[in-house]
Amino acid sequence: MEKPCITGPSAFDDWLRSNPDPVAIARGVTLQDIRLLRWNDAFATLLGMREDADPAPRFAAALTRMAQLDGQQEHAFVAANREALRAGRTKTRWEFLDPAGKRLSAEVELTALPSLAPDVYCVHIRDIGAVIETQAELATSEARFRDLFEVAEDAFGFISIAGGEPCFIDCNAYLARLYGASDKAQVIGATPLDFSPPVQPDGRSSVDRSRMESERALEKGFARFDWYSLRLDGTPFWLDVALTIQPSWGTGVLHFSGRDITDRKHAEQTLARAEELARVTLQSIGDGVITTDAEGRVTALNPIAERLTGWPQIEALDRPVGEVFRLVHEDSRRPVDNPLLRCIAEDQAIDLPGTAVLLNRDGVEYQVEDSAAPIHLPDGTLAGAVIVFRDVTDTRRLADEISHQARHDPLTGLPNRREFEHRLGELLEQARRTDAVHALCYVDLDQFKVVNDGCGHTAGDQLLAELATLLQHRIRRGDLLARLGGDEFGLLLTDCPPDKATQIAHDLLGAIGDFRFRWGERSFTVGASMGLVPVSAGAASAAELLTEADLACYTAKDLGRNRIHLFRHGDADLARRRSEMQWATELRDALDEQRLLLYVQPICALGEADGPPWYEVLLRLRQRDGRIVLPGAFLPAAERFGLMPLIDGYVVSRAIGHLLACGRAAGARLSVNLSGRSLEDPGVIGMIEGYFADPGHVSGRLCLELTETTAVAHLGRTREFIHRLRGAGCLFALDDFGTGVSSFAYLKHLPVDYLKLDGSFVRDITREPIDRAMVEAIHRLSTIMGFQTIAEFVEDAATLELLRTIGVNYGQGFLLGRPAPIESMLEGIPQSAIGAA
Repeated sequence: MEKPCITGPSAFDDWLRSNPDPVAIARGVTLQDIRLLRWNDAFATLLGMREDADPAPRFAAALTRMAQLDGQQEHAFVAANREALRAGRTKTRWEFLDPAGKRLSAEVELTALPSLAPDVYCVHIRDIGAVIETQAELATSEARFRDLFEVAEDAFGFISIAGGEPCFIDCNAYLARLYGASDKAQVIGATPLDFSPPVQPDGRSSVDRSRMESERALEKGFARFDWYSLRLDGTPFWLDVALTIQPSWGTGVLHFSGRDITDRKHAEQTLARAEELARVTLQSIGDGVITTDAEGRVTALNPIAERLTGWPQIEALDRPVGEVFRLVHEDSRRPVDNPLLRCIAEDQAIDLPGTAVLLNRDGVEYQVEDSAAPIHLPDGTLAGAVIVFRDVTDTRRLADEISHQARHDPLTGLPNRREFEHRLGELLEQARRTDAVHALCYVDLDQFKVVNDGCGHTAGDQLLAELATLLQHRIRRGDLLARLGGDEFGLLLTDCPPDKATQIAHDLLGAIGDFRFRWGERSFTVGASMGLVPVSAGAASAAELLTEADLACYTAKDLGRNRIHLFRHGDADLARRRSEMQWATELRDALDEQRLLLYVQPICALGEADGPPWYEVLLRLRQRDGRIVLPGAFLPAAERFGLMPLIDGYVVSRAIGHLLACGRAAGARLSVNLSGRSLEDPGVIGMIEGYFADPGHVSGRLCLELTETTAVAHLGRTREFIHRLRGAGCLFALDDFGTGVSSFAYLKHLPVDYLKLDGSFVRDITREPIDRAMVEAIHRLSTIMGFQTIAEFVEDAATLELLRTIGVNYGQGFLLGRPAPIESMLEGIPQSAIGAA
């Protein structure tokens, strides 16, 4: 069948045929009325029209079939055709199936052709399926991008800098949260400078720094930097920012990527502070520090190490450590193994031997102490080593001086007691190993106190120094002379039997006797007492040897001074003096440990009682094993070694305490014995005077007993003492009266209250007429002078009755009451029933 057509210029037909898109000329607006007037092959193919068919019904049928138009869609189809005829042109969208059943999306352009007829229009179909697919893919891609943009753990945004000042034009939620915003709207439209301090930590303004980084990003295409930011609440934090050009967003838009690096910055700052602290510490510590790599090459020196080694760090770097840190033995001068190299080789800490000397680059020597330790990486790999060392040259020199001073006497320069005892111990050990015999000589100067007290301590010191020089030049080579303290010297004679030692001691004694000490215009001679002790294998200890030498020296002094006494076991004099020395030691310990006990014995009135209960305070010593010792065993040693003021002070203080304590003395009177030396002791006298100055004391309750010997030997001091204290209410008794040769002659000069008759007269008064006559004479004289008498050793009824007949006022003895602890006064020790006795 011939294809229907319309007449027209051939140019239109050419355009129709050459157009690749489906194009047709149609007439009519509804599916029922529409007719095709002209079409091209592409149009026929798209709609599946065959050459031999009537195009009009085939076109309508194809549209209906392919578009699957329902009523609403058909209405839209008709409306689009009418709009094209009315307006001249319109576009619509056709969705239909092609002949193969594939769904097509087509954009249809309808153009009215009024020049042909009022209801004729051109149908131009464009397949936009690929475009729609691309748009769908783009939409999907954009949605995925947006999802990634929003859920990313980094802060993303886009910044426009077209207006001069950077401005966020978009951001993800993470960036908003990072800035402390609750919504992106608080960020979009704002500038990053709104979330920044005015000045960055490097000192540059945030505005200048922002401009510089933006320009660098535009120029280079990328810029990355750290940025100090502020959240909306003012909290500071750090961002790692990357700016990237985004051409797709237009000119002047940068992609903003930020990561919170606050923790990293804090860690870096902490590390930097630690490194700076380590650097400053390393630079400022007083020890030298050298570090090396694993091959032993220097990697660092601090200033102290530079000074001690003589190597500046810049020159020492990468040199073998043995070249920079050179060590030799202080005595042999042989090289010492470098501790750093040993530390690396053995992979353990190494200490330098104390005999090492550091050789400075310039030849200066330093005595050093050091320690080296390996340096390990976190994985345990050996990275090198470090050595820390210090200059101990002055310290060791000072230590040597201190050691010398600790072992020597500063006045004479001789070894002191400590060094002497050490050397004595060595000699004793040698004697035990070899059966050799040595000698120990203890020297105590006589008459030294005369010089020291008469001319002063300076003269005494000069005398000791000159004598030390004299003796030092008189002893043999290998012997040791030491100053043991005060005016005492010690001499160790090596390989010297007793006879030889005695000869040497006599020579020294003669040299001392010939020595004349001059001080100003005065001249003095001194002597010495010497004690000799053999040092043999049988000696118990060095301390025992010293004790024996001291005892022998004391014996020589006691036997007349300026002589030598050789210690021999079994010597009676030495045994007695040893016992006294032991008691002296025991007394000192007992005083420290308060093992001296106070007992009391009643002094009873032999007539009618006219005063308070009266007790004499007696002393006992409790030994460590619990045994109680009477004073006759230890008081002689106390007198000999000058311990009586200490003992009297101990007794007086406790007796006074009993008198002052409320209710403890039960109103009793106490008699306390005082030795002669205590009358010269300020401590004891002050204690007694303090009692009478105390408002709590009661007059007449304290009686001080002085022996007749003591009173006569210190007559002037005793009289002054008695006069001063009697006015305060103190009573005095003269003890052991009758034993002295001049008792009656001195009695009138001693204003005492009581005379105690010596027990040697009272004990046999009933059998010895002379003793009775002595007691009667003393009592009559006492009565005339206004004294009362006290008889000791009242031990039987006959003696008591005779004493009463004579008229003696008081008695004391076992018959009247035995001694008991002073605490028993609290129980009210009763006066003996005189009448019953």
